[in-house]
Amino acid sequence: MRNIFIAVLFQIGWFACVLGGAKGELPTALSVALMMLACNLWLKRQELSQELRVVMSVMAIGFVIETINLTAGVYKLTDPTSYSWLCPVWFLLLWALFATLLRGPFSWLSGRYWLSALLGALFAAPNYFAGARLGAVTFSDNLVYSLGVLALLWALAMPLMIWLARK
Repeated sequence: MRNIFIAVLFQIGWFACVLGGAKGELPTALSVALMMLACNLWLKRQELSQELRVVMSVMAIGFVIETINLTAGVYKLTDPTSYSWLCPVWFLLLWALFATLLRGPFSWLSGRYWLSALLGALFAAPNYFAGARLGAVTFSDNLVYSLGVLALLWALAMPLMIWLARK
């Protein structure tokens, strides 16, 4: 039951971040996402130090991945900041929220690195497409390129995140 609640909190935070990024309503989006993150961390208060370590590590990975995506033209932000090549704060919160899934709903992937790479490669892109449909990003004209970069980066990042969550 706890894992279902964690997943629901993640989805609420995901929508808040993506819609806030799309509409330029960052204060509201960040407030909602931070509340969802705080609720997730409260649910894991018995192991808070490990959870915070995972969240911070995953945010660092996310910062690198999203900055690569923006710099490489995989997608563009629809409401760019003055540093449109740099991962925005709302994207970092998405990664923080995602990190809360690793030691909860995704804990079954622990030690299954090849499977996590495959799942990362296959299932990350639909989330970016959903974000694009909601207006947060627009993809490059070369969709095959965008999909390839997303699949590659997530195939590399997912096993790393699973490994970090296991430590």
